[in-house]
Amino acid sequence: MALRTVFAGNCCYWLMSPEPNPRSEQLILLLTQHQESLFRYIFCLVACDADARDILQETSLALYRKFDQYDLSRPFLPWAYRFAYFQVQKHREKSARSLLLFDEDIVDLVSQERQRMEPELDLRMALLDVCLDKLTLQERELITSRYAMRQSVAEIMQRLAMSRRTLFRNLELLRMRLHECVTRQLQSEGLV
Repeated sequence: MALRTVFAGNCCYWLMSPEPNPRSEQLILLLTQHQESLFRYIFCLVACDADARDILQETSLALYRKFDQYDLSRPFLPWAYRFAYFQVQKHREKSARSLLLFDEDIVDLVSQERQRMEPELDLRMALLDVCLDKLTLQERELITSRYAMRQSVAEIMQRLAMSRRTLFRNLELLRMRLHECVTRQLQSEGLV
């Protein structure tokens, strides 16, 4: 334990805090590095944004609790996927009354397929970033607002003074352009 001095306003506090743990710091770095991939994996298994975020938090907590068992010489993401999969299963058990749940065999199949496709999905995400950089600032802002920041259609329509029809048409055109851009890049590298 270390004694820390904390100043808040005109007050001074002395707090006992644990020494920094290098293993915990490694976990934080690994989680930060792989958080998006882990979220995408979970999201493909539950298909509800709020549920996927909750499961990601539970997965992070489970990884923290078991991180002393992690072999640093092995890839982190497959190890983390196992924890995420078990958290998805727990979520499914809690939500068993819902009629929208997939059969367990389907969830297993989707999980395996998602892991198999990981390298291709990572490549497509990297190429998508390149294609996004080719958009104008206004186009990038529209895509970011809707898909990265998950702003509602009403918020975007109001902010950009745009009709619903125009907004959806613009988003559809941008999605098609981005898809074509990624496909062209994959073809130019001989990957399609």
